[in-house]
Amino acid sequence: KQWYQRRVRGKLIISRTMQASSPEDSSLISQIRTFVGSKGWKIMSEEEQRVVLLFGEKDNEAKNSLLILDGRDKQQDILVRCAHPKGAPERHRERIAEFMARANFGMNIGCFKIDVRDGEMYYEAAADVEYCTKEDVQNILLALVAVVRQVWERYQSGIIALCQDNDISAEVAIQIIEG
Repeated sequence: KQWYQRRVRGKLIISRTMQASSPEDSSLISQIRTFVGSKGWKIMSEEEQRVVLLFGEKDNEAKNSLLILDGRDKQQDILVRCAHPKGAPERHRERIAEFMARANFGMNIGCFKIDVRDGEMYYEAAADVEYCTKEDVQNILLALVAVVRQVWERYQSGIIALCQDNDISAEVAIQIIEG
């Protein structure tokens, strides 16, 4: 197969085709829905450019999380987030923000975020898929979902501990998780 190389907005793009796939081919959100359907995952809610799934442990509500997949056609990227469904209690947001900053240091893919106004907190990773084939988008989605879930599950116990009325500091919580 022939490979083509070009620069777009300062990025080096290597692809099998000269042109990006046309928007008529398939929107990113429809590709996300196809991906989710192929995995047999149960969709909790759908919006114009977003699919939300719930995963976790049936017997442990604190360990439940939202998996949010956004397909942004205008930016030609996909964004995968894993979020705590209830958010951070106001009195613990500062500790959780410190925990997330410590966790983010040295993180290669994605990052933790918290909105200190309302307590929304999540881990997210994104990928530019502008010049990707549909197959490539599916593979990137699979990789992003795996990374986001794995990182969220690794750090979730620290987030839960900090959300509760524990006297644990963010520094100690990170040391416990990262060793």
